[in-house]
Amino acid sequence: MTNRVIIDQHFRQRDRLGRLLSSLAYNPFAIGLGLDEDTAAFIDPDDSIEVVGSGAITIVDVSGLTHSSMAQANEADPICMIGVRLHILTDGGTYAMHTRTALPPPATTDKETT
Repeated sequence: MTNRVIIDQHFRQRDRLGRLLSSLAYNPFAIGLGLDEDTAAFIDPDDSIEVVGSGAITIVDVSGLTHSSMAQANEADPICMIGVRLHILTDGGTYAMHTRTALPPPATTDKETT
């Protein structure tokens, strides 16, 4: 499934959500992955993504897109997109690309030692 993923890096640091949304408006079959600095998205053979690192990944899912004005828009026009899902996952979070399901990182129980 990795041929159906659009990846953008330095995502939140360079405010690239608009750029990724525009790419997905042209390719609504894809899943968008925005990778923060010092963060990785490992994709296993079952097409499940695991987040590792100090930042987050932003997942943009347009599979439920009900409207896009991309076909009518001129170069400088804003784009109307309805039905976009957005997930922001941190270290240990996962996303199953086949079912388009996001799960938070496992809960941790930090106990202080004395």
